[in-house]
Amino acid sequence: MSVLEHIFVHSAASPRKVATQIALALDMEILSGDDGGTYLSRPAQTDGDAKVGGEVAENHLADLTATGEDMSLLNGYEVLWDFGFTGRKRGVQIEEARTAFGELASAAIWPVALVAGLDILVAAWDPALGLTWFPPGTTPDMPDWLAWQRYAERLAGAGATEERN
Repeated sequence: MSVLEHIFVHSAASPRKVATQIALALDMEILSGDDGGTYLSRPAQTDGDAKVGGEVAENHLADLTATGEDMSLLNGYEVLWDFGFTGRKRGVQIEEARTAFGELASAAIWPVALVAGLDILVAAWDPALGLTWFPPGTTPDMPDWLAWQRYAERLAGAGATEERN
């Protein structure tokens, strides 16, 4: 289980371009790490002294060869935004991630999914399917295929685009 939340983005654009679009849509600052990574940051909505954000990178978790029980909704997204909260309170972090995800879905740039700790599928948005907040405990893995099947089929059929504005 990850200690971060994760927002997955379906886009053919580079992680840097995706981060730039997110920064514009969510009023965030873009930072470059010493490692060459691209990071986003803004003050937390719940605690102005804390920050939220994290690295935007290629989705290194995707397994494009997965079949059967190894398939996951997360394989359909090209970009991964690791989302954290400097206040280190997990409950606040997931609420901040939900807020940022809702703002990103409202911006209607690309299909996106929010996953808590890599274990729980919280929500997904697609321009044709709209926004779905999944029941607690829904996973992005095959046991819960019926819950997110429509989103996976859209990702497979739509092809990645740089933006959807």
